[in-house]
Amino acid sequence: MNEWKHMYRVKVVWLTENEGGRRSAPPIGRYYPVSRFPEEKTDWQNNAWSVVFELEKPNVTDGRIVSMGCVQFLFDTAPEQWMTKYEAFEIYGGPRKVADVLLIGN
Repeated sequence: MNEWKHMYRVKVVWLTENEGGRRSAPPIGRYYPVSRFPEEKTDWQNNAWSVVFELEKPNVTDGRIVSMGCVQFLFDTAPEQWMTKYEAFEIYGGPRKVADVLLIGN
């Protein structure tokens, strides 16, 4: 597991419960979902990478629940370059998409 080598600044835009997302945004602190990057087209669930967020207090922005924070892959063997190659990725709680993640400063 990574020892917090490098975390990337993010904006997490949570899906509403009506959209299939979580009932509420996770609280402040660590959150461990599964990621899906644009590169992962087919059979991605069997090859998905876990990520860990350090989230700040969620806010409502333009009618959406948004959390600012930082993210990194959970394991050293993950494709670290994806964090700078892409501007965004999705996160899942089990089979359900729960949020869009925007990588800030990439």
